[in-house]
Amino acid sequence: MHWLEKYLLPPSCQLCGATARDDELCPACASEARVVVSACPLCALPNDDSSVCASCSLTPPAWQQAYSCLVYDGSVQTLIQNWKYQRRHSAARLLCETLSGWLTLQAITTEATAIIPIPLHPKKLRARGFNTAYALARAVSSTLKLPILEKALVRNLFTPAQAGLDKNARQKNLVGAFSILPENLHGHQRILLIDDVYTTGATLSHCTRLLQEAGVKQVTILTLARALPPDVF
Repeated sequence: MHWLEKYLLPPSCQLCGATARDDELCPACASEARVVVSACPLCALPNDDSSVCASCSLTPPAWQQAYSCLVYDGSVQTLIQNWKYQRRHSAARLLCETLSGWLTLQAITTEATAIIPIPLHPKKLRARGFNTAYALARAVSSTLKLPILEKALVRNLFTPAQAGLDKNARQKNLVGAFSILPENLHGHQRILLIDDVYTTGATLSHCTRLLQEAGVKQVTILTLARALPPDVF
């Protein structure tokens, strides 16, 4: 933006329109975003001491470790929805930069040797025009210097959206939805599996098991945001 335009038309918040630095968020909307600093190492559910939560103690997930950057509520939820459903490129840039910065600040390390984003069905990809998981994977690839395996995990079925479904319905929705092309794993046995939002973990669990059946020894989960169970505030 030209300096005169910036003076006459100061940048506004992406969410409420109030004056903001550049085209980011105003202080009020930014204060709603909750960054995950400490969480269960198996499901990324925020906590105070990075201990394994009761649920994971009773029923450990299929993967070995999970990370999530933000809590999925408030301004974060709105930004993600603006990106996914309204194609707000400013939201995409802000969220990808936030994830990359969080990885650096939290000094996140992984034994993974490659990244796999959760894919969209080609029909949904054509309709939406982009895959949020793949965009996040590109940002993470640049930060962690890991290759992206774009065609190792494929989506076979055009299934109804998972949003709004309970865990059992999500699991039924996933039957036959994905498959692995082992030749496209290129021998990688430690994978960083990336998606935008961790809700029930059904999609991530399903894809993790497919990877393990294909010979992958270790799966680490990384999501931009972590939805909280109804009883967690």
